[in-house]
Amino acid sequence: MSRLPPYLQYLPAFEATARLGGVRQAAEELNLSPSAISLQLKKLSDATGILLFRKSGRNVALTQAGRDFSQTVAISLGQLDTATRASRKLTSGDQPASLSVSVPTALGIAWLTAAIVDFAQSHCISNLTINEAITAAEVDWAENDLAIVYDNPPFTGKYWRSLSEVRLCAVCSPTLFPRLDLRNRERKLSSVALLHEDDGGEWAKWSVAARIALEGNTRVRVTSVAQAIASAVQGRGVALVSDVLTRNYLSEGRLIQPFATTINAAREYYIVCPVDRASDPVLRALADRIVEQLRPGRDQNA
Repeated sequence: MSRLPPYLQYLPAFEATARLGGVRQAAEELNLSPSAISLQLKKLSDATGILLFRKSGRNVALTQAGRDFSQTVAISLGQLDTATRASRKLTSGDQPASLSVSVPTALGIAWLTAAIVDFAQSHCISNLTINEAITAAEVDWAENDLAIVYDNPPFTGKYWRSLSEVRLCAVCSPTLFPRLDLRNRERKLSSVALLHEDDGGEWAKWSVAARIALEGNTRVRVTSVAQAIASAVQGRGVALVSDVLTRNYLSEGRLIQPFATTINAAREYYIVCPVDRASDPVLRALADRIVEQLRPGRDQNA
């Protein structure tokens, strides 16, 4: 590549003077002194060998050669500005003014809503809407750009990406722990409320895996896993919930996991969007941010 012309730095002063018809006007626009503009114009004329301006009263007027040169400079600077804007769009993802995301309630409360808000702020998205839905079928795709769902594919007409498999673990408040009789050789979990969102099948599955009998307990079915977690935090029972939802509570000591046994849930978390939006740079960046938040060992409050 040939060496760039040494006078490129003087072109803005020339373009402004030619367009505005005076050194003083160009100086005001570029926030320079008139003498600095005059010096740059002289250096440009010397470097190019072109007589660019003639005196015209208190102002200056382009010569014919200067006029021809001015047209070329204006076109070149305009093309450079257009290329710069296009490159910014590619690197920034051409950020939209609005973004709508659907999330499961419990995951949103646990950490996801905060992550999405941080993303919107860092990407200068001024109008963010966060809606609630659990499965893909419940998502209003006329109102949402992207959804995180607790479901199983396939999702017809949608692109999906696995966010996390779900491991269910039994958790409770530290204040409830003394009431758990874990010294009995028969390994029973009794006289407590077992909090669950499903029909009780997951507790039965966990009981077999942990080899712990679930006798003499109160079964409490809730409509949202967020209610189960809240009740467990308040010391009202033992909840069988996702490790993705309880990570912060466990690290903060608000919940404990008295049993090491975990089981696979019947569903997993997926990031879903319409197929024709799968390559959207903003949605891809948001999906990457969410996946990064779940990286093992990462503090969700960071």
